[in-house]
Amino acid sequence: MKDIMDYLKKNLGLEDVHTDKEEESIIVPEHSFYEIILMKIKNLDDFIDALHHIEEEKNPIIMDLSHFERDVPEDFKTAGEKLKAFRNRTGGEAILLCKNGKNIIIVTPPEIKLIRK
Repeated sequence: MKDIMDYLKKNLGLEDVHTDKEEESIIVPEHSFYEIILMKIKNLDDFIDALHHIEEEKNPIIMDLSHFERDVPEDFKTAGEKLKAFRNRTGGEAILLCKNGKNIIIVTPPEIKLIRK
């Protein structure tokens, strides 16, 4: 990165007059910011849309699955299989945040790593 910056400075005439060899660390994020979205999932279509959003927009989503599990239990199992396939296909991650009465998970794209402690 420093080589690129030096090259640009030289070609634009912005070269520094001092020759100190200071080490610069410039961190350029691939994504300028992340929006963490909270969604209340009510059916399988909502769940699939959320997974597509994570994959395309690269933003993590916190999903409240409590209504989905209670109202449509047969599709809830299918959602679990789709989440597993999503994780295997994309390298994304998912963590259960809360289970006492509410199923709340966070699902992230592969660019964002979740650390379990």
